[in-house]
Amino acid sequence: MIELRQLNKYYKVGKQRFHALKDVDLTIGDGEMVAVVGKSGAGKSTLMNIIGLVDTWDSGEYLLDGVSIRKQSDRRLARLRNEKIGFVLQDFALIEDQSVLFNVSLPLILGREKYGNIKPKALRVLEKVGLADQRNKKANQLSGGQKQRVAIARAMINEPSLILADEPTGALDSKTGAEIIELLGRQNASGTTVLIITHDRTVSESCGRVVRIADGVLD
Repeated sequence: MIELRQLNKYYKVGKQRFHALKDVDLTIGDGEMVAVVGKSGAGKSTLMNIIGLVDTWDSGEYLLDGVSIRKQSDRRLARLRNEKIGFVLQDFALIEDQSVLFNVSLPLILGREKYGNIKPKALRVLEKVGLADQRNKKANQLSGGQKQRVAIARAMINEPSLILADEPTGALDSKTGAEIIELLGRQNASGTTVLIITHDRTVSESCGRVVRIADGVLD
């Protein structure tokens, strides 16, 4: 599903160039649940942003489902993000003064889904994460664990083939974090590829494979 070949990424820092990713080779197959582990500044988030089609790279190749990403237009990349990839972030990235139902429905709204399909689809994924009864609450009325469940439901709503989770338990207590990882594991068991960026050993041990990164180099 994901194939990175000799991928390099640089950032300009003043007059210098910072080599963020160095000749990265990575293959992730359909249906895998993989953890990328490393210290702060190791390149984890840069790697995820490139895989998630929200950042570019300087050299090397990225194939998604066998298709080269380098030559895709911005419009095509936006469509691929919306159709193939679901994002789960540490800070939840919810619209706090909007309802749970609206937050979960947002990818469908942006994707111009037929109006009559939006609410039924949103309610189905909220049922999966155990929050259908909270659909009319505003996001700012929820606990951290509930907000992360909403974020996962939003990531699931387009039935993506890939979910990218960046430190999904980082803002949660250990019990709630374990529940979130169990939820992502159930989604993986249904066939979705899951890539988790984490520094939490408990989280990485729940994944089928662990990839380590240090100073932009994959181990």
